[in-house]
Amino acid sequence: MDSVFVPAGTPNQIVARLNAEIVKALSDAKIRERFAEAALEPVGSTPEEFSKLVRSNYESYGRLVRELKIKID
Repeated sequence: MDSVFVPAGTPNQIVARLNAEIVKALSDAKIRERFAEAALEPVGSTPEEFSKLVRSNYESYGRLVRELKIKID
């Protein structure tokens, strides 16, 4: 999953503008074609939906790391 992140504290106005431009780009047929050639499926969502997904993944993978006692040397 390729994603776009911005630093914490980025003004909502900038986040909204970036999101709008990315969603617009992802609707372009040529861009969708390039994604398909790379076996990728472009998905645009709202910043709130993406934030929810990131939190959910963080919690899920964090739990697995703790349960499996994975350590980084």
